[in-house]
Amino acid sequence: MNVRLSHPVDWRRQAAAAFTERTALKVSAVLLALVLWFIVGAREPREDVATVRFAPQLDSALALRDPPPHITAHVIGRPNEILKLGTTPLMIRRPIASDVPDTLVIPLRTSDVEVPQGVQVVVREVHPNSLTLRFEPTTSRRIPVRSAITVLALAGATAASIVVRLEPDSVTVLGPRQTVARLRYIATAADSLAVDTLPHLVDLDTAGLGVSVRPLQVKAFLRRAGR
Repeated sequence: MNVRLSHPVDWRRQAAAAFTERTALKVSAVLLALVLWFIVGAREPREDVATVRFAPQLDSALALRDPPPHITAHVIGRPNEILKLGTTPLMIRRPIASDVPDTLVIPLRTSDVEVPQGVQVVVREVHPNSLTLRFEPTTSRRIPVRSAITVLALAGATAASIVVRLEPDSVTVLGPRQTVARLRYIATAADSLAVDTLPHLVDLDTAGLGVSVRPLQVKAFLRRAGR
């Protein structure tokens, strides 16, 4: 019985033809498959890590000793949406009052993270899950000056008709943070002054405050109302 075998050249020719015949059509099919793959990949949600900006809303008496640590969040969304977070980052805002301790631990939750308007992502986790903020034990701030001057009225005028203007009308106070935060004003020393065209130099009453005040004196201008 005779069995006819294909010549080796035949199958090699067929294999070469599979790759060389209709090359343009095959290249187009491959390119179309790649385009479809990219389109599907761009629409398919994925998980990524994004930076979160921490923006504490501090009272004027507070000053951070160290910058807050780096915060990240695991987000889920389309790649083009996650890409937007590179220019408009996620944000955590937190108001912090002046009466907090020198070391404050703040828990962080996904609900604290603000997603920028127009960005469609879902925040799954926040790392770290808490922040430790340390504040300077001393601080300084500008505080208004309040007059404690008794006006000696001129003949034909009442004390109520005399206007007292202080210059400067605010001073810088430096001291323990919580002490400075409690101060609402610095009063002048109790004094009795007559109306004069010249300014009077008046001391500030800083006794028992436990803070440093600069300057320690202000000028007081006394004049009749309406003049």
